[in-house]
Amino acid sequence: MLLRYLLVVMLSCSFFSPSAIAEESETDAELLKAVKTLDEAFSRRDKATIRSMTDPMHMSISPSYQFFTQEDQLKALPELKLTLFKSGPKTIIHPTPRTALIRYEASIEGTFEGKTLAKHVQILESWVKKKGKWIETSYQETPLP
Repeated sequence: MLLRYLLVVMLSCSFFSPSAIAEESETDAELLKAVKTLDEAFSRRDKATIRSMTDPMHMSISPSYQFFTQEDQLKALPELKLTLFKSGPKTIIHPTPRTALIRYEASIEGTFEGKTLAKHVQILESWVKKKGKWIETSYQETPLP
């Protein structure tokens, strides 16, 4: 029994070692920088940056629109007019070292095709690291009261 306890303690220490925590925080910092860059690209309607930072099969779903490919979203981009996109603290979960799910709340003001966007939403993004670069594969907004 004591041997089993010691093994569990040793394994736990290896999972939560300072180097592992530092590596994860560096990964998260890099990921959060990519998220900010992509958010700014959507605000500016910068198609080149959006194309380089999203997967060709990128899916984007919100109460105001649904896109099932990157190209469909880029074609409709002129219809998106954001005047405010303020995000809250982000929670990052790494199912694997090269994938991430990011959840956060945001306040949004703007229109899509002339219709007002939901003002308070919860957002879930999925990201994959490909060739050393974080790429968003999906984006979903859920309205909150």
